[in-house]
Amino acid sequence: MEDVRKNAIKCGMTEKEFRHSTLRDINYRIEAYMNEKEYRAKEIEYQSWLTGIFVMDAIGCCFDKKHKYPENPLITREGSPEEISKKTGKSEAELLQEEQYFAMRVRQANANIARVAKQQGEE
Repeated sequence: MEDVRKNAIKCGMTEKEFRHSTLRDINYRIEAYMNEKEYRAKEIEYQSWLTGIFVMDAIGCCFDKKHKYPENPLITREGSPEEISKKTGKSEAELLQEEQYFAMRVRQANANIARVAKQQGEE
């Protein structure tokens, strides 16, 4: 029981909330906290990946005159899929797969946000 209390307090519950909650409520709070922590870790990983892509493009422009310094790493690159494929060295199928992957990540993040909001509404 002491471990549950420590985890509940670590996830933001006060001692009073802990004492007046059911075990089910406490487990919901702990699960929501763990999901939020996992989401933040994945978000940091994604931001690191974006930074790596930006740095790779920035370094590439130092060694290749055809390569341009990226104006803004968060703006979608303009051009046809063929042009983007030539610039990145990835096939159109790989680019489509990456686009679908990130669309799935956005849907997953939205579902996590909705689940946490629903759980907080139940409390």
